[in-house]
Amino acid sequence: METSLFIIAILVAGLVLGSIARFLLPGEQRLSLAETTIIGMVGAAFGGGAINFLTGTADRDRFDLGTAIGAIAGSVIVLALFLWAADHFGWRRTAQPSITDQITGGETSTVEFKSTARVNLHTGARDDAIELATAKTVAGFLNSEGGVLIIGIDDDGRALGLEKDLAVMKEPDHDRYQLWLVDYLQRTIGKPAVAFVTIEFESYAGQYVVVVTVAQSDRPVFLDAPKGGRTADFYVRMGNSTRSLLTDEFNEYQQSRWK
Repeated sequence: METSLFIIAILVAGLVLGSIARFLLPGEQRLSLAETTIIGMVGAAFGGGAINFLTGTADRDRFDLGTAIGAIAGSVIVLALFLWAADHFGWRRTAQPSITDQITGGETSTVEFKSTARVNLHTGARDDAIELATAKTVAGFLNSEGGVLIIGIDDDGRALGLEKDLAVMKEPDHDRYQLWLVDYLQRTIGKPAVAFVTIEFESYAGQYVVVVTVAQSDRPVFLDAPKGGRTADFYVRMGNSTRSLLTDEFNEYQQSRWK
Protein backbone atom coordinates (compact mmCIF):
# COMPACT_ATOMS: atom_id res chain seq x y z
CA MET A 1 0.00 0.00 0.00
CA GLU A 2 2.79 2.41 0.93
CA THR A 3 4.64 1.59 -2.30
CA SER A 4 1.56 2.35 -4.37
CA LEU A 5 1.04 5.67 -2.62
CA PHE A 6 4.72 6.53 -3.14
CA ILE A 7 4.46 5.83 -6.89
CA ILE A 8 1.29 7.89 -7.15
CA ALA A 9 2.99 10.77 -5.32
CA ILE A 10 5.97 10.61 -7.70
CA LEU A 11 3.68 10.68 -10.74
CA VAL A 12 1.63 13.58 -9.38
CA ALA A 13 4.79 15.52 -8.55
CA GLY A 14 6.13 14.86 -12.06
CA LEU A 15 2.90 16.08 -13.63
CA VAL A 16 2.88 19.23 -11.50
CA LEU A 17 6.54 20.03 -12.26
CA GLY A 18 6.06 19.29 -15.97
CA SER A 19 3.02 21.56 -16.08
CA ILE A 20 4.92 24.36 -14.32
CA ALA A 21 7.75 23.98 -16.84
CA ARG A 22 5.30 24.26 -19.74
CA PHE A 23 3.83 27.41 -18.19
CA LEU A 24 7.24 29.01 -17.66
CA LEU A 25 8.73 28.11 -21.05
CA PRO A 26 7.50 30.50 -23.77
CA GLY A 27 6.08 29.16 -27.00
CA GLU A 28 3.63 26.40 -27.86
CA GLN A 29 4.24 22.92 -26.46
CA ARG A 30 1.85 20.21 -27.56
CA LEU A 31 2.64 17.42 -25.12
CA SER A 32 0.67 14.45 -23.91
CA LEU A 33 -0.06 13.91 -20.22
CA ALA A 34 2.55 11.13 -20.08
CA GLU A 35 5.22 13.30 -21.74
CA THR A 36 4.54 16.15 -19.33
CA THR A 37 4.80 13.80 -16.33
CA ILE A 38 8.03 12.16 -17.49
CA ILE A 39 9.64 15.52 -18.23
CA GLY A 40 8.73 16.68 -14.71
CA MET A 41 10.16 13.54 -13.12
CA VAL A 42 13.41 13.68 -15.08
CA GLY A 43 13.70 17.40 -14.50
CA ALA A 44 13.18 16.98 -10.75
CA ALA A 45 15.87 14.31 -10.56
CA PHE A 46 18.27 16.42 -12.61
CA GLY A 47 17.60 19.79 -10.98
CA GLY A 48 17.18 18.55 -7.42
CA GLY A 49 20.26 16.36 -7.71
CA ALA A 50 22.28 19.29 -9.06
CA ILE A 51 21.26 21.50 -6.13
CA ASN A 52 22.15 18.79 -3.61
CA PHE A 53 25.51 18.26 -5.31
CA LEU A 54 26.34 21.98 -5.32
CA THR A 55 25.36 22.37 -1.66
CA GLY A 56 27.24 19.22 -0.65
CA THR A 57 24.11 17.49 0.60
CA ALA A 58 23.92 13.75 -0.02
CA ASP A 59 20.58 13.16 1.69
CA ARG A 60 18.16 12.20 -1.08
CA ASP A 61 15.17 12.55 1.21
CA ARG A 62 16.02 16.19 1.89
CA PHE A 63 13.51 18.60 0.38
CA ASP A 64 13.58 22.36 0.92
CA LEU A 65 13.07 25.55 -1.06
CA GLY A 66 16.41 25.18 -2.86
CA THR A 67 15.57 21.65 -3.94
CA ALA A 68 12.13 22.76 -5.15
CA ILE A 69 13.63 25.59 -7.21
CA GLY A 70 16.21 23.18 -8.62
CA ALA A 71 13.46 20.70 -9.56
CA ILE A 72 11.48 23.40 -11.38
CA ALA A 73 14.56 24.74 -13.17
CA GLY A 74 15.57 21.21 -14.11
CA SER A 75 12.10 20.55 -15.55
CA VAL A 76 12.28 23.69 -17.69
CA ILE A 77 15.73 22.68 -18.98
CA VAL A 78 14.63 19.12 -19.74
CA LEU A 79 11.50 20.38 -21.51
CA ALA A 80 13.53 22.80 -23.64
CA LEU A 81 15.99 20.07 -24.59
CA PHE A 82 13.17 17.67 -25.42
CA LEU A 83 11.38 20.15 -27.66
CA TRP A 84 14.62 21.08 -29.42
CA ALA A 85 15.55 17.43 -30.02
CA ALA A 86 12.02 16.54 -31.17
CA ASP A 87 12.04 19.37 -33.69
CA HIS A 88 15.66 18.86 -34.81
CA PHE A 89 15.46 15.10 -35.29
CA GLY A 90 11.80 14.91 -36.29
CA TRP A 91 10.84 12.58 -33.46
CA ARG A 92 7.27 13.77 -33.27
CA ARG A 93 4.81 15.81 -35.32
CA THR A 94 2.99 18.78 -33.91
CA ALA A 95 -0.63 17.85 -33.40
CA GLN A 96 -2.98 19.44 -35.90
CA PRO A 97 -5.32 21.92 -34.17
CA SER A 98 -8.97 20.92 -34.18
CA ILE A 99 -11.34 22.43 -36.73
CA THR A 100 -12.95 24.43 -33.90
CA ASP A 101 -9.60 25.86 -32.78
CA GLN A 102 -8.70 26.81 -36.35
CA ILE A 103 -11.99 28.60 -37.00
CA THR A 104 -12.30 30.36 -33.65
CA GLY A 105 -8.69 31.53 -34.02
CA GLY A 106 -9.64 33.48 -37.13
CA GLU A 107 -7.68 34.01 -40.32
CA THR A 108 -3.91 34.07 -39.94
CA SER A 109 -0.82 33.57 -42.08
CA THR A 110 -1.60 29.84 -42.09
CA VAL A 111 -5.42 29.79 -41.98
CA GLU A 112 -7.89 31.23 -44.48
CA PHE A 113 -11.67 30.98 -44.80
CA LYS A 114 -13.71 31.01 -47.99
CA SER A 115 -17.49 31.10 -48.10
CA THR A 116 -17.50 29.08 -51.31
CA ALA A 117 -15.01 27.66 -53.79
CA ARG A 118 -17.17 28.01 -56.92
CA VAL A 119 -20.22 30.21 -56.42
CA ASN A 120 -20.51 33.99 -56.23
CA LEU A 121 -22.87 34.61 -53.32
CA HIS A 122 -24.03 37.90 -54.83
CA THR A 123 -25.12 36.38 -58.14
CA GLY A 124 -25.77 32.83 -57.01
CA ALA A 125 -23.94 31.54 -60.10
CA ARG A 126 -20.66 29.73 -60.63
CA ASP A 127 -17.84 32.25 -60.96
CA ASP A 128 -14.44 31.64 -62.59
CA ALA A 129 -12.87 34.31 -60.36
CA ILE A 130 -14.08 32.57 -57.20
CA GLU A 131 -12.64 29.25 -58.34
CA LEU A 132 -9.33 30.86 -59.26
CA ALA A 133 -9.14 32.57 -55.85
CA THR A 134 -9.24 29.13 -54.25
CA ALA A 135 -6.25 27.97 -56.31
CA LYS A 136 -4.38 31.20 -55.53
CA THR A 137 -4.74 30.57 -51.80
CA VAL A 138 -3.44 27.02 -52.12
CA ALA A 139 -0.50 28.23 -54.23
CA GLY A 140 0.26 30.92 -51.66
CA PHE A 141 0.41 28.34 -48.86
CA LEU A 142 2.60 26.03 -50.96
CA ASN A 143 5.10 28.81 -51.60
CA SER A 144 5.13 29.94 -47.97
CA GLU A 145 4.99 27.88 -44.77
CA GLY A 146 1.94 25.81 -45.64
CA GLY A 147 -1.51 26.34 -44.17
CA VAL A 148 -5.16 25.37 -44.04
CA LEU A 149 -7.93 26.62 -46.32
CA ILE A 150 -11.42 26.04 -44.91
CA ILE A 151 -14.25 26.30 -47.44
CA GLY A 152 -17.79 26.89 -46.21
CA ILE A 153 -16.83 29.48 -43.57
CA ASP A 154 -17.30 33.22 -44.03
CA ASP A 155 -14.78 35.89 -42.99
CA ASP A 156 -16.38 36.19 -39.56
CA GLY A 157 -16.02 32.46 -38.86
CA ARG A 158 -19.68 31.59 -39.38
CA ALA A 159 -20.49 28.21 -40.89
CA LEU A 160 -22.23 28.47 -44.27
CA GLY A 161 -21.77 24.89 -45.42
CA LEU A 162 -21.31 23.60 -48.96
CA GLU A 163 -24.84 23.72 -50.33
CA LYS A 164 -24.16 26.62 -52.74
CA ASP A 165 -21.17 24.86 -54.30
CA LEU A 166 -22.87 21.48 -54.39
CA ALA A 167 -25.86 22.97 -56.20
CA VAL A 168 -23.76 23.69 -59.32
CA MET A 169 -22.42 20.12 -59.56
CA LYS A 170 -24.00 17.39 -61.63
CA GLU A 171 -23.82 15.03 -58.66
CA PRO A 172 -24.08 17.05 -55.43
CA ASP A 173 -22.08 14.89 -53.05
CA HIS A 174 -18.74 15.10 -51.25
CA ASP A 175 -16.97 12.65 -53.56
CA ARG A 176 -17.86 14.73 -56.62
CA TYR A 177 -16.80 17.88 -54.79
CA GLN A 178 -13.39 16.42 -53.96
CA LEU A 179 -12.88 15.14 -57.51
CA TRP A 180 -13.66 18.57 -58.89
CA LEU A 181 -11.31 20.34 -56.49
CA VAL A 182 -8.41 17.95 -57.13
CA ASP A 183 -8.90 18.23 -60.89
CA TYR A 184 -9.10 22.01 -60.73
CA LEU A 185 -5.92 22.29 -58.67
CA GLN A 186 -4.10 19.94 -61.03
CA ARG A 187 -5.04 22.18 -63.96
CA THR A 188 -4.01 25.40 -62.22
CA ILE A 189 -0.96 24.54 -60.09
CA GLY A 190 0.08 21.17 -61.58
CA LYS A 191 -0.06 17.55 -60.47
CA PRO A 192 3.28 17.56 -58.57
CA ALA A 193 2.08 20.42 -56.35
CA VAL A 194 -1.21 18.67 -55.55
CA ALA A 195 0.82 15.92 -53.85
CA PHE A 196 1.36 18.44 -51.02
CA VAL A 197 -2.40 18.93 -50.58
CA THR A 198 -4.93 16.87 -48.61
CA ILE A 199 -8.70 17.43 -48.74
CA GLU A 200 -11.10 16.39 -45.98
CA PHE A 201 -14.72 17.06 -45.06
CA GLU A 202 -15.52 17.91 -41.45
CA SER A 203 -18.62 18.89 -39.52
CA TYR A 204 -18.70 22.26 -37.80
CA ALA A 205 -21.68 24.06 -36.23
CA GLY A 206 -24.13 21.73 -37.94
CA GLN A 207 -22.62 22.22 -41.39
CA TYR A 208 -20.06 20.35 -43.48
CA VAL A 209 -16.97 22.27 -44.53
CA VAL A 210 -13.96 21.39 -46.69
CA VAL A 211 -10.58 21.44 -44.95
CA VAL A 212 -7.74 21.79 -47.46
CA THR A 213 -4.44 21.17 -45.66
CA VAL A 214 -1.41 22.40 -47.60
CA ALA A 215 2.21 21.54 -46.81
CA GLN A 216 5.00 23.88 -47.86
CA SER A 217 6.44 22.95 -51.23
CA ASP A 218 10.08 22.01 -51.76
CA ARG A 219 10.14 24.05 -54.98
CA PRO A 220 8.35 27.12 -56.40
CA VAL A 221 4.77 26.56 -57.51
CA PHE A 222 3.31 28.68 -60.31
CA LEU A 223 -0.35 29.15 -61.15
CA ASP A 224 -1.99 29.20 -64.57
CA ALA A 225 -5.59 30.19 -65.12
CA PRO A 226 -7.44 27.14 -66.53
CA LYS A 227 -8.61 29.16 -69.50
CA GLY A 228 -6.17 30.96 -71.80
CA GLY A 229 -2.41 30.76 -72.20
CA ARG A 230 0.20 30.00 -69.61
CA THR A 231 0.73 32.88 -67.16
CA ALA A 232 2.95 31.25 -64.50
CA ASP A 233 1.79 33.62 -61.75
CA PHE A 234 3.55 33.32 -58.41
CA TYR A 235 1.71 33.76 -55.10
CA VAL A 236 2.85 33.81 -51.47
CA ARG A 237 1.11 34.20 -48.15
CA MET A 238 1.69 37.57 -46.47
CA GLY A 239 -0.05 38.00 -43.16
CA ASN A 240 -3.64 36.86 -43.56
CA SER A 241 -3.80 37.47 -47.32
CA THR A 242 -2.36 35.98 -50.52
CA ARG A 243 -0.27 38.27 -52.74
CA SER A 244 1.32 37.92 -56.17
CA LEU A 245 5.00 38.72 -56.71
CA LEU A 246 6.55 40.40 -59.73
CA THR A 247 9.56 38.86 -61.45
CA ASP A 248 12.19 40.79 -59.49
CA GLU A 249 10.31 40.18 -56.23
CA PHE A 250 10.11 36.46 -57.01
CA ASN A 251 13.85 36.27 -57.69
CA GLU A 252 14.61 37.83 -54.33
CA TYR A 253 12.05 35.67 -52.53
CA GLN A 254 13.32 32.49 -54.18
CA GLN A 255 16.86 33.10 -52.97
CA SER A 256 15.72 33.26 -49.35
CA ARG A 257 12.96 30.60 -49.49
CA TRP A 258 14.65 27.85 -51.53
CA LYS A 259 18.38 28.00 -50.87
